[in-house]
Amino acid sequence: MTTTAPSIARDQPRSLTAAREGRPLPEPCILFLIVLALVTFGVLLVYSASQTADAGDTTHYFPRQAYFALAGLGMFVLGALVPYHRLNRWWVALGVLGLTVSLLVLVLFVGSGRGGAKRFLALPFGLHFQPSELAKFALVIFLAWFYSRSAARPRGIVRSLLPAIGVIGLVCALVVKEDFGTAALVGAVAVILCVIAGWRWWFPALLLAPAAVGAYVTVWLVPYRLDRLKVWIDPWKYFDGAGWHVCQSLMALGSGGLTGVGLGAGIQKLYIPDNTTDFIFAVLCEEMGILGGIMVIGLFGVFVWRAGKIVRTAPDRFAFLLASGILLVIGLQAIMNMGVVTSALPAKGIGLPFVSYGGSSLVMMSFAAGLLASIARRRDAQATRAEPLVHVPARRR
Repeated sequence: MTTTAPSIARDQPRSLTAAREGRPLPEPCILFLIVLALVTFGVLLVYSASQTADAGDTTHYFPRQAYFALAGLGMFVLGALVPYHRLNRWWVALGVLGLTVSLLVLVLFVGSGRGGAKRFLALPFGLHFQPSELAKFALVIFLAWFYSRSAARPRGIVRSLLPAIGVIGLVCALVVKEDFGTAALVGAVAVILCVIAGWRWWFPALLLAPAAVGAYVTVWLVPYRLDRLKVWIDPWKYFDGAGWHVCQSLMALGSGGLTGVGLGAGIQKLYIPDNTTDFIFAVLCEEMGILGGIMVIGLFGVFVWRAGKIVRTAPDRFAFLLASGILLVIGLQAIMNMGVVTSALPAKGIGLPFVSYGGSSLVMMSFAAGLLASIARRRDAQATRAEPLVHVPARRR
C-alpha cells in the first residue's frame, strides 16, 4: 500500500528541499573564487617576472609570494568568519586608527625601503610590513563607525566635517611624504566615503584649496614627482630617462598581441623595472596577451559588481559604509595601477590588488574582501530568519 503526502497549493511556501535545489552559489564563495583566481594569476606572474628580477637569486620572489598567497587566502577566511559588527565599536575604530598612526610615525624614523623612501618596518624571519596598507582600511573602519553613530550627523560642520577632515588629513600627511600614490588613494576613498555617508555637496569644495596647496608642496616642489607629470604628457620624449618605466611598459603591452608570447617567454619584461609590483600588469599583457588582460579586468569587474550588490543590500548602516569603503579601496587601486601601466595616469608607486608581489597588501586586501563576505553572510542569515521555509516530508512508499 502506497501513501502520498497531500498536494501543496501553488501559493504556499516552497519546501525546504525545493528551495535548496537550484540555489545560486553563496556570495562568500563567489568572492573567494574571484580572490583565488586573482591570487593565482599573481603567483604565476611573479614566478615569471622573478626569473629576471634578481639575477643572483631567480627563485627569491616566487616562494615568498606563494607563502603570501596562502596567508592571504587564510585571512580571507578569517575575515569572512569574523562578525563584522564587532568592528563597530569606538575602542576598535579608535584603536586601529591609533595603531596605524603610531606605525606610520615609526616608519618615518626606523623604516626601510628602496630609493630612499621609508615604507616598511622590519619584522622577524626577514619579513617586512608596510603600514600604509593598514592605513587604507583603518581609515575606512573609522569613518564607517563615525558616521554610523546617531550622534554624528554627516551634515554638521563642527561635529561631523571637522573631525573627519582632521583624521583624513593626519593619515594622508603621514603617508604622502614617502608614498604619494597611496596618499592620493587614501584621500580619494575617504572623501568619497564621506560623501556617501551624507556630506553636503559643498563640503568637498572646502577641501579644494588645501588639496591644491598640498599638491603644490608634495608634487610641484619635488623634482622626481614633477618629472612624472612631464613623462605622462609625453613619455617618449624622456625614453632614456624618467620615462623609461612607462615606455617599456607600453612596449610590453604592444608586443603581447592578442594571445601573448607565452608564460615565462616574455622579453620586454627584462627591461621593465618593478615588474613584479607596480608594472606586473604589463608582464601579464606581454605573456598572456590582450585576452589575459581582459580576463583580469573582467575578474575585477565581477568583484566590483558582487561587492556593489553587497553594498546595496547591506543589513545596517555600518555594514553599508564599511562595504562601500572596501569596494572603493580595491576598485580604485586596480584602476590606478592599470592606468599607470597604460600611461592613462601619471606614474605612482601602487600595486595591482591581489596580483602584485607583496605580503602586506595581499594580506590586508584579502582580509578586507573577507569582511565583505562576512557582511553577505549576516545579510543572508537575516533574510533566512525573516522568511522561514516549510519542510514537506518526502513521499513514502
